[in-house]
Amino acid sequence: MIANVRHQFVIGLKRALYGKRGEPYRFAGQTLRYLPGTRPIRLRYIHSNNAVNRYDAMQVIQLDRHLKEGDTAIDVGAHYGVYSVLMAAKCGQSGHVVAFEPDPYARQILARNVALNPNLMPPVIESAACFDGVGEAVLFSRGGNAQTSLVRSGVEFSDTHKSEEITVATLTLDSYLSRHDLVPQYVKIDAEGAEVRILKGARNLLAGNAEIICELHPYAWPEFGSRLAELKDLADAAGRRIRYLDQNAEIGDQVEYGIVVFERFS
Repeated sequence: MIANVRHQFVIGLKRALYGKRGEPYRFAGQTLRYLPGTRPIRLRYIHSNNAVNRYDAMQVIQLDRHLKEGDTAIDVGAHYGVYSVLMAAKCGQSGHVVAFEPDPYARQILARNVALNPNLMPPVIESAACFDGVGEAVLFSRGGNAQTSLVRSGVEFSDTHKSEEITVATLTLDSYLSRHDLVPQYVKIDAEGAEVRILKGARNLLAGNAEIICELHPYAWPEFGSRLAELKDLADAAGRRIRYLDQNAEIGDQVEYGIVVFERFS
């Protein structure tokens, strides 16, 4: 409670300080702008004991290392556009960024963060949810917070965490990339438990050479009908190994929350 009050106080101060200009964030030699409370984490947290902070800092570094001018990047589960804007900064005017965000509340903030950076080639914002089939699904949203999910267990952790049900379109990454003739160099997936189902609809992507980074939410897998064995089979079939981003160790027989990289075998 005290931490939340302190956080809200700091956000209020930043809003008063930065106004409509947005909070500055230095990245790749550029000053980017974000609505207060939505910017990327500072890189000093790379050695934090807090796993979420540590992983977020490592994601920023990973993205910086693997993207360059003219590249194509895909942000699945873009939320407020934290990484979409970073991707646009790295890919430059000749690059292409696609941000998938099915939650309409989060998508509004995403669009505002993009608008705060008019010097960048703006990401294409898609409202569909990536999945393993084309159709419709129910999205469980809590006003656009970071836990939006296609299953209730990805959002509601107690009786106080009630969500709104929103019908959204679904598509597969393979079908989207084929239809738009895109070959990405970098793909980030953060979909609150849908990651295995998304990768099942992205076998061609996995078979390619894209750098693929994915946040795992195994607590939601049972409701999705997903298993660790499926994830490993998808990687094996594509000639990739799965390692935790902060451990440089392959995923074992037990899976926990974390961010992993799907690396090609040397």
